[in-house]
Amino acid sequence: MLKHKKIESVIDEMARQLGHELNGQDKLVIRTKTAMVLAAKQRHRQRMEAPPYQWKSPIN
Repeated sequence: MLKHKKIESVIDEMARQLGHELNGQDKLVIRTKTAMVLAAKQRHRQRMEAPPYQWKSPIN
């Protein structure tokens, strides 16, 4: 899995190559969005790897 810092540094370098200088607010947004996307990917992976749910009727 990709690491947070690696993704952030790649985005920062891409912006620098395009001539954009990122300020603190931009870097905060990048960190936040990166964390959100990686967390969503992890949740999805856990759901896909979980065994299928089989409902069982309660016995009364």
